[in-house]
Amino acid sequence: MCLLNCTTDKKKYKHFSYAERTMIERWYNKDKKTKTEIALLLNKSERTIRREIKKGLVMIKGYEWEDIEEYSADVAQEKYEYNKTSKGPKMILDSEPKLVKHIEDRIKNYKESPEVIVSKLKGEFTGKICARTIRNAIKDGNVFENITIKNLIYNKEYKNKNTKKRIAKSTPPEKSIENRPEEANNRSVYGHWEGDLVIGKRKRGAVLFTLTERVTREEIIIKIKGKKAEYVVKALNKLERRYGCKRFSDKFKTITFDNGGEFKNYEGLEKSVFKKSKRTTVYYAHPYCSGERGTNENNNRMIRRWIPKGISIDEITEKFIKFVEDWLNNYPRAMFGYKSSNMVLLSI
Repeated sequence: MCLLNCTTDKKKYKHFSYAERTMIERWYNKDKKTKTEIALLLNKSERTIRREIKKGLVMIKGYEWEDIEEYSADVAQEKYEYNKTSKGPKMILDSEPKLVKHIEDRIKNYKESPEVIVSKLKGEFTGKICARTIRNAIKDGNVFENITIKNLIYNKEYKNKNTKKRIAKSTPPEKSIENRPEEANNRSVYGHWEGDLVIGKRKRGAVLFTLTERVTREEIIIKIKGKKAEYVVKALNKLERRYGCKRFSDKFKTITFDNGGEFKNYEGLEKSVFKKSKRTTVYYAHPYCSGERGTNENNNRMIRRWIPKGISIDEITEKFIKFVEDWLNNYPRAMFGYKSSNMVLLSI
């Protein structure tokens, strides 16, 4: 058995080395091994061996001056080297170590996506590079040493498995997302929000109450004592006192929550601290349909870049929470032409 077979791991899409070609030359020309036997010795498919031998076939003269067809490792190697010249220029990441270090720094320390990094690169580095190139290089693991696919904000594809949508039994039918105003559904009017909680360590202690506006992706983060309905109501009361009665009602026209028990007190959530009438209108998404609150879910995923799962939120200061909120609201977004939520707010 060939020493190349010292491992059972099969490496896909690996080109033949010159050493492997010399082995094929000896086995095929002198030892008269079949293509199947050579494939087993090199741990490759028979079809791959057939293509390789065909690439290196040459005609030589035998002892009786007859024509003999044999495999030449040198000829096959020359063809391989020549074909490599048509691959095009070298990838910019291979020739720009400064650029690689810059990308690693922006992803690891500033939590930026490849798309945002590319939007800021214009004029700073020579050559052209796209976000897909960065993502592929991170996935391959051959260029970046200090980051992996886990360092990216969006590194998975999510599919909604709940195709049959139903209203939760504990939710009044009139509060279903199906009755939400069309201006909220099509994001045509500012003031329609989505809300949720970001849970800390072991689902105990303090949590983050997050609100995301559907048009601008504006984010509000409030630290509350725990995962209870009364704490969520108190957080909205605090917001109403901050903005005032009229401004709060204009800013928070509707809020859409999931069906968690912490949001079930819709009467308390809607009741104003200044007047008897409602301050906002609450709606609930269908059970197991987090995609109906996708705006808030995406922002919560970005919050996790700074506050990972398993960290106790009790130990996080209000100053740091404000930093994360400002980072989110100033984060360039591709959907806005790499303008931030704060920049979009100025045009409303």
